[in-house]
Amino acid sequence: MFRIRFSIFLSVFVAMVGLMIIAPVMPPLIRELGLNELHSGIIISLGSIAMAVMAPFWGRLSDRKGRKAVIVIGFLGMFVSYVLFTATMYAGLSQLIGGGLLVGLLIVARGLIGMFIPAVPSAAQAYMADVTDEKGRAAGMALIGAANGMGLVLGPAIAGAFALIGLIWPLYIGALLPIVAVGVVCFLIPAHKPVIQEKPPKVNPFQKGILLYLFAGLATMLSIVTLQVVGGFYFQDQLSLTTKETARMISLGLMITGVAMIITQGMQMKNPKWQPKSLILFGAVLIIIALSLFLFFINLIVYDVAFFLFGVGTGLMMPGFMAGASLAVSREQQGGVAGLVASVQGISAVIAPILSTGLYQLNKYLPFAVVALIVLLMGMTLLFVKSRTEVNENRIIDS
Repeated sequence: MFRIRFSIFLSVFVAMVGLMIIAPVMPPLIRELGLNELHSGIIISLGSIAMAVMAPFWGRLSDRKGRKAVIVIGFLGMFVSYVLFTATMYAGLSQLIGGGLLVGLLIVARGLIGMFIPAVPSAAQAYMADVTDEKGRAAGMALIGAANGMGLVLGPAIAGAFALIGLIWPLYIGALLPIVAVGVVCFLIPAHKPVIQEKPPKVNPFQKGILLYLFAGLATMLSIVTLQVVGGFYFQDQLSLTTKETARMISLGLMITGVAMIITQGMQMKNPKWQPKSLILFGAVLIIIALSLFLFFINLIVYDVAFFLFGVGTGLMMPGFMAGASLAVSREQQGGVAGLVASVQGISAVIAPILSTGLYQLNKYLPFAVVALIVLLMGMTLLFVKSRTEVNENRIIDS
């Protein structure tokens, strides 16, 4: 069991690092290529759309072909995609190609990365559902949440370290990691029979039990992405910082958030008493408090406290909505629901940058205020609407 859990953790971690390692070097690389911010936005956004569209497909495929097979396919696809993306960047920097051909190849390569990355978390989450019972489901999903949190923190850190050698070096690492992960997965994860041999029953995202937890997932990821996207602008304006001071402040703040997420999910794995609804509701309260501190105070120490509370809150909500969605469906639908949960990340990555920056142009307080309102609405909905998952939670507690 340990080797399976370790392999699931490593798989999700590598996939998240593969997603995050591009972000810090994309702006300077785009400018080195002679392109502009619009090109960068298009390249990243189309990759996120590909993630949102393909995640449910990979989840359903894992039901039919097996979790291990889909994870391996995902990593091999990531490797090929990263090689193409890196080769295109190298050719552009060497002035071997340029113009529309360069932009087109970068869009295709980034789109392929977005297509294959969700194969890993979709199949990994479904695998975790396979190997945990209802009592341990939230703790199992906390392990996946911890892997996401570590990737969120270490992905940009790895990129920053290798960027000291050269801007393109993080892309080399992005291509290498999936191959290493394939070796680990093939060696450690045992052969796993498909859950069903025929076409799996479709998961309807609008059925009550699932929709509630997808809404919770969307609120969580919108909060995280919004903080990443507009946080630098907001804190620079609030504290009158220079660009270098802002970079240091936001880097430290996001690191505090990431560490808080990892600690929270580690505690949840060791002491899995809380069930999905409780995790989400308490996490939502902490996120709202953190956003309120951002909105109503102008103090660096208060902001660091808010970053920590934000990390604890998201660290509770991530395993909460993943476990809740898993418990809301049958065994034959675990891949399908895992794909829907993974697609939430892609959808958030498309919506949040556009929404948050647009709101920021209207008023700098609006992005955090709107996100807090969404989290509050989600919490109130979850509190007053009884779902199939809540019935399962009551049965777990009674047993």
